[in-house]
Amino acid sequence: MKATTSPNQRGALLCLTIITVGSIVVAASRIGSAVDVRIANVVALGTRRFVAVEFRSRNPAARFHEPHRVQLRVAGRWQPPMDPPEFGKTDLLAETNRQRVVFSFPAEAEACRFSLGYRVGPRPYCQAYFFLERHGLFQKFPKLSRAVLKRVPDQPRLRRAECELIIPKSPGEVD
Repeated sequence: MKATTSPNQRGALLCLTIITVGSIVVAASRIGSAVDVRIANVVALGTRRFVAVEFRSRNPAARFHEPHRVQLRVAGRWQPPMDPPEFGKTDLLAETNRQRVVFSFPAEAEACRFSLGYRVGPRPYCQAYFFLERHGLFQKFPKLSRAVLKRVPDQPRLRRAECELIIPKSPGEVD
């Protein structure tokens, strides 16, 4: 006995194939560094050094609102990661493509490492929902559509930009 498929089943199978291939393409795509980081100024005051770090966005679509981490290298050893102080009242690089933040580091810190979390692109869940709605698949196959949407992530993939900077001993060494 030969199994036959109806046009509705073929349409649903085509839809699932397109969504699967699209998810794989999006997950496999890589974007280069989304941010440039450089030390703008260093001021030594007693046992502390105030380091002005400039962040410049290279990808206007990146949203830097995820948890960020900072590590310091002291006496040749990396210290445990810590949460940086607030980047102001808004997310990092939310209002402009360049932002300066002043950090207070111990005078013996040799280098700092930033790990910045960001997301790029529209929400995959919304894209899948509107695709199903626009093509009438949500009305024709509501249970299948809901099952597909349960497996689609709500947010774009979390990416991390990692950068390491040597902290100059004196202000004259800053580029």
